[in-house]
Amino acid sequence: MIEREKEVKVFNLDLDALKEELLSKGAEHLGKEKQVNYILKCDIDAKTNLLKSLLRLREVDKDDKKTFYLTYKIRGKDSGGLRNSKEVTSEVKDKDAILEIFEMLGIIPEKVDYKERDSYLYKDARFDFDEYDKETFDRPYLEIEVKNDEKLEELIKEFNIERKNITTKNINELRKDHNEIY
Repeated sequence: MIEREKEVKVFNLDLDALKEELLSKGAEHLGKEKQVNYILKCDIDAKTNLLKSLLRLREVDKDDKKTFYLTYKIRGKDSGGLRNSKEVTSEVKDKDAILEIFEMLGIIPEKVDYKERDSYLYKDARFDFDEYDKETFDRPYLEIEVKNDEKLEELIKEFNIERKNITTKNINELRKDHNEIY
């Protein structure tokens, strides 16, 4: 699957209260899942400290079923308040075989992280409440994925989200600059 990803991360919110508000407004609860992310290649721009590209194998455990996805993501130019990326994802059947193929090519995981995600769908926007293992990232946050800038603006107003709590940076970038979210 090839898609354009437009998203932001939001910090310093009462996440449980926001989940309740989403449900009270008719949001669809998509469920909870546990993820293991094998970061195979991550290119960061030395000047801007921004992600240029990412190769990741993700293991998703949802409803006692494991699924594996290989993703290559290239960051595009941010627009408005959104991070824009081109993302190519394919489901793979055998995680160990894929990891072995990459190892034979000289690509071994740079990092393995663990995340729990609770997801909702509301007004064609996806709300992912994410929490990584403490070694990877020590703050839970909300990720909002939308189709366009206008939808993001609408949701920011509807849920009274302060702009100072919104970032387009990814977790690797935020780990290097914790001060941005505190």
